[in-house]
Amino acid sequence: MEQRLKIFQQFLRFLLGLLLLQCINLQVFHFSYYRKLSDQNCIRTIDLGIPRGKIFDRNGRILAEDKTCFNLVYVPYDLKNPEEVASVLSSIFGMDRSELLTQLNKKSSNPFERRILKRSLSQSEIAAVSEYAFKLSGVFVQAGLDRQYTLGDGAAHLLGYTGEVSQEDLDMLKDEGVKAGHYIGKYGLEKQYDEVLRGKSGGYQIEVDARGHQRRILKEIAMVPGNNLVLTVDQIVQEACINALGDRSGSIIVMDPRNGEVLALVSKPSFDPLNVRKYLVSPYSNKNPFLDRVIAGQYAPGSIFKIITEIAALESGEIGEHDRIECTGSMEVGDRIFHCWKEEGHGWVDINLALPFSCNIFFGTVGAKLGVNKILEYAKLFDFGKPTGIDLPGEKPGNLPSPEESGGPVNIAIGQGAILTTPIQLCMMISAIANGGNLWKPFITRKIVAPDGKTIKEFQPTLKKTIFISEETLTILRRGLKNVVKFGTAAGASVAGIEIAGKTGTAQVAQRELGLPTRGAFACYAPADSPSIAMVVVLDEGSSSQAARIAGAIIKKIYTAEEVRSETTISETQETQTLPSGSQGFE
Repeated sequence: MEQRLKIFQQFLRFLLGLLLLQCINLQVFHFSYYRKLSDQNCIRTIDLGIPRGKIFDRNGRILAEDKTCFNLVYVPYDLKNPEEVASVLSSIFGMDRSELLTQLNKKSSNPFERRILKRSLSQSEIAAVSEYAFKLSGVFVQAGLDRQYTLGDGAAHLLGYTGEVSQEDLDMLKDEGVKAGHYIGKYGLEKQYDEVLRGKSGGYQIEVDARGHQRRILKEIAMVPGNNLVLTVDQIVQEACINALGDRSGSIIVMDPRNGEVLALVSKPSFDPLNVRKYLVSPYSNKNPFLDRVIAGQYAPGSIFKIITEIAALESGEIGEHDRIECTGSMEVGDRIFHCWKEEGHGWVDINLALPFSCNIFFGTVGAKLGVNKILEYAKLFDFGKPTGIDLPGEKPGNLPSPEESGGPVNIAIGQGAILTTPIQLCMMISAIANGGNLWKPFITRKIVAPDGKTIKEFQPTLKKTIFISEETLTILRRGLKNVVKFGTAAGASVAGIEIAGKTGTAQVAQRELGLPTRGAFACYAPADSPSIAMVVVLDEGSSSQAARIAGAIIKKIYTAEEVRSETTISETQETQTLPSGSQGFE
């Protein structure tokens, strides 16, 4: 009996020893961990989000800024009945119940952290949430920040949008104070300069009772606003481009040819930066609304490329100013027939008429004399096939093919074959013609400014290179570009009192027997003798004459401060340029 008592006492001592060791382990070695859990259970942090800096145009007009709003949030730990909450919220907001339930049941690394369900609630929605609060345990209305864009979808590809941080983003930004539920730049300038625009989050630390109800505020955490951006963009020019392009699919880029400053950038179809999810599904997604056609749309340049062919021909001495070539409407090259856009032909023309009339036979013949290598050599001088380096994410390089893959000198000479360019590249080229051969790097951001108004960084124009073009060649070319608008293929672009120089280009998307549309473009600068703007208009469906008229409407708005009138806006029902059938029937 005595032996059993001793064994029992030893067993009790062993258990008490284990209990003591565990107490030491919990209270000493794991003190911080359990203190944190305790604090999270009774101390909550209400995060009001990360404030972002403002984005201004060149004249100080606000293009993007944060506004105070009210968001619907929930705390995963406090949800008692997710099924009931999902049903109630579904009836209030018209949201899909199954999607809500999936969101509410989503596992969280911190169950005490508030997560956003819906942003920018209306007054009626706030009232409805208050009315059904007894059924919405763990759900609250909380003040927050909402990003607002002055021009809506009209500047979406330029400014971009913000979106909730993903797990991949969190892994990269965890040391920068970014948490789940925070919004960061996802596209456009918002993404390019996210680190600059992003401030530091703020909010409140509060004490809650066992039911999660707020008892008192322990401390306030001040928000630190982000830095502001001042752009080279002019809101007036941007709006003129938005209105002139209308609902057409295409793009417009306007630059200052004297330094590379981007004055406007428009791409359509566009998207609402405040409702991005809508454009991720059909039918909106079918139109590629997130493709910035200015920097990532890769097109055959069409007859705009004849500028390069003319420079190569005149500079190499392959033709003289008054050398004439007969255009009968078509030419035979090997076993293929190449057509001019004018079926009956232009007759005998020299370079002074061939450029304004955009004669394919003249430039095709000149291209055959030059050879592919010489044409590509001059195209390379203008940096075709390379990104321009504009400060926007997602730029594409286009394609400057090898001589073997080019499609031949006749094709290349008139901007067809395997060559692909972006509108921003064409704008760089026409800017270089306007300024005498300087290839400026396009840029959108002029300076970064602290919240107190102090300039942190100012961006200066960057001269990439200077292309030597003789004064004689420039004189002939510029005269031809003026005549394109005076009496040539871009006569519709003319504006009283303002001389415009430019070049049209139309290409077939596919063979015309398939009934597919043409793609029209116009590259220009104005005023012709002292250029302060260069512009490229590209229409995914339309003629070059339509593109020219749109450019003329914008120039009229810029230089005459008149509203873009209805007569300068191209009718959607206007018949597009008719091209003859065949493999190369385009202007």
